[in-house]
Amino acid sequence: MKVERIKEKLDEMLYMQSRLDDAILKEHHSEFDIERSRRALIDELGEMNHEDKASWCWWKYTQSPVDRDKLLEELVDAWHFAMSIANHTNTPSSTVTSGEIIKYRAFTTSVLIAWAITKYEQILNIMMALTYNLGFNFDDVYRIYQKKNAINYKRLESGY
Repeated sequence: MKVERIKEKLDEMLYMQSRLDDAILKEHHSEFDIERSRRALIDELGEMNHEDKASWCWWKYTQSPVDRDKLLEELVDAWHFAMSIANHTNTPSSTVTSGEIIKYRAFTTSVLIAWAITKYEQILNIMMALTYNLGFNFDDVYRIYQKKNAINYKRLESGY
């Protein structure tokens, strides 16, 4: 997929995430807090890493194989918080470039996870690289994000 098409979909997702964040903050009588968002991102990246455990757990023969659907779902959960951070730190989709994605793809998943919570100005490129390094593409993320966004609104309505 061309970067221009990715940016169109990413802009749509960033807008959707902004609206979802506003609804959640209103419901919980709260304001955006970068520290809480960073901790939520850490948590989701940890869940994603756990779903990918079979790819890095060398000491255990009984480790279940990676469930690619669950891994993608956890990756998308991390994308939610990464986009919240991007929206609130004014990191636009225009920062996403082929060169930056390629640069970050050269790093290991563990390095990308660490950088996702510290390099806000590059969070979208880092999440793109992480997506590709885990064997997914942006269409996968977009498709699951759309479904999860609808679920999150239903959760809000039900008092989740």
